[in-house]
Amino acid sequence: MKSRQSMNNIFGRFLPTDSLLGKLDPRTKIVIDFFFVIILLFANSWLTYGILIFFVAFAIYCSKIPIKVFWLGLRSILSLVILMMLIQLLLTAPSDQSDILISFGWLRISSTGLINSIIIALRFFLMIFMTTLLTVTTPSTSIADGISSLLKPLSKIGLDTKTFALLISMTLRFVPILSDEFSTIVDAQRSRGLSLKTGSIVKRTKTLIPMIIPLISVAFKKALTLADTMEIRGFIDAKSRTSFHQLKFQKIDLIVLIIFTVISFSIVYFSYAKL
Repeated sequence: MKSRQSMNNIFGRFLPTDSLLGKLDPRTKIVIDFFFVIILLFANSWLTYGILIFFVAFAIYCSKIPIKVFWLGLRSILSLVILMMLIQLLLTAPSDQSDILISFGWLRISSTGLINSIIIALRFFLMIFMTTLLTVTTPSTSIADGISSLLKPLSKIGLDTKTFALLISMTLRFVPILSDEFSTIVDAQRSRGLSLKTGSIVKRTKTLIPMIIPLISVAFKKALTLADTMEIRGFIDAKSRTSFHQLKFQKIDLIVLIIFTVISFSIVYFSYAKL
């Protein structure tokens, strides 16, 4: 049961592997993730999307984590992606009569809407893949240390970067925990004859109530337990706290950042250069 839940909910779950991505400095991966989302917005041609797909595929290969694991983790949000595509497909007005693919009364599906829906789904999947790559190849504590280090200059203007990084770390830890708890609650309700796949939308929504209330209760209990544990261990919100594991920026990090910078400028060039 636990192994199935782990496979279906990989976001926020660290999967240790002896891979290139696992050896990178967490700051390198955080910076690449942040700018990847920005560069993704610049892409406006199939060539640029092809470059981004190749980059993500190569990153997954370097992580030594099977693509099947990522796909199983994405199945839970597949319905959301389909809904986003349908909304874009139905709400995009055709530019002219030749742009209409299907016309049925008031319903008009255009080639522009179809292309836009595919682009939205592609952007969403690429963004989720890159974010998941960060969490599965980097421990939450290392992500927190990386964020704290990157935001350290902001501490000079009064921003408590260490507390912010701690909140990020706790959030990433709670995501897989609550996800597993929700899967356990769903299995328990199904064993009692509750079904989420039959009935109207209103009926299905009502069936979620017996699942959401226990999940909220579990979340509060986990939070209180964590607070008690931190207090027992003498946790103090000290700004001068040091880390047992020091972050080290190595030559491989520089090489990876240079490669990503070249790819980023290529995306911008192919998107806006007049070829």
